[in-house]
Amino acid sequence: MSRMIRISLLSLAMSGLATASRGQEPTAPNSGAPGGTAPAARAQAIPGSTVILATVTSRNQTDKITEADVIDLLSRNNIVPPPEEREAAYNRAMEMLVNTKLLKHFLAAQPVDVPEARVDEQVERAKQQLKQQGQDLATLLSQSGSSIEDMRKEIANNIRLEEYTRNRATDATLRKFLNENKDRFAGTQVRASHILLRVEPSASKEEKAKVKQKLEAIRNDILGGKISFAAAANKHSEDPANAGGAGGDLDYFTLNSGFVDEFADAAFKLKKGEISQPVETPFGFHLIQVTDRKDGKLPDFDQIKPLVLRSYAAELQKGIIEEERKAAKIDIKPMPKDLFPSEPGAGAPAAAPGTPAPGAGGAATPKS
Repeated sequence: MSRMIRISLLSLAMSGLATASRGQEPTAPNSGAPGGTAPAARAQAIPGSTVILATVTSRNQTDKITEADVIDLLSRNNIVPPPEEREAAYNRAMEMLVNTKLLKHFLAAQPVDVPEARVDEQVERAKQQLKQQGQDLATLLSQSGSSIEDMRKEIANNIRLEEYTRNRATDATLRKFLNENKDRFAGTQVRASHILLRVEPSASKEEKAKVKQKLEAIRNDILGGKISFAAAANKHSEDPANAGGAGGDLDYFTLNSGFVDEFADAAFKLKKGEISQPVETPFGFHLIQVTDRKDGKLPDFDQIKPLVLRSYAAELQKGIIEEERKAAKIDIKPMPKDLFPSEPGAGAPAAAPGTPAPGAGGAATPKS
């Protein structure tokens, strides 16, 4: 059956809220209604899609993540990565899904009153939007294996999120946040190069230590003048985008350019010409060298207050998830070998032209 509608916090996760991804400007907490961040159509379910791939337990609540959930997440973002990138895409998708469950559990435990009338209003809005498209909410929920009660719970959680954020986002708090994140809001750019040695997030500590040690040795050779950073990148980097001998150059980017947080944060802390220690991301370990920096101009607070609020909300949620992970019990299974179709179009749709997939090579390997 088509997963035609799914009113959930997953739409928030993919817009950058639950994961605080700066690759997409985070949106304000939404109503969870169709026509917002949740698309109208889903991928077809495949045999075995009810197979449980992860279990998330926190705050005395347990949720399971199925193969269908992963396919749904990848398909709504038009992601079918090449074979060598599928493990990274699976790990990234699973991270988003786990984060969504943790955020859901946290919000359900908050003492935030949610009037039934506010939920009723959003359900009615969803019905009217679908009616205009010649569709019926009850039918679509049934086709997706969900119910109106499930939808109401998710909408209530979205409202809790909105209220929880609003109660903390005073002007004083937002001004402080702006001052602490000037580079992001001023549009400051850095130009950087990197050397990537790949290792899966699920690799053992010993495997990661070995890769990190190799990268540290490369760094010492560069600092010692035995080889230039560009030559070392051409010789050692496992970024497919560097196959043509680009010297690891990534050109100019901002904190909102779509690079994973670990990479972007490390790059923006470097001075021009400085080389980082090994930086771990979902793609492996990187050495980063900033080759140029262009400082931007910070706008007036009142002009960008909505943007500051959205970014603050993303960081707030990121902090929540980090704290929830400390006490949570998370069991994730390895990626099923048959998760992705052997040919584009056999399952989840192929990526649209110009749509970057997680780790899909190109000059954007560290991008989310």
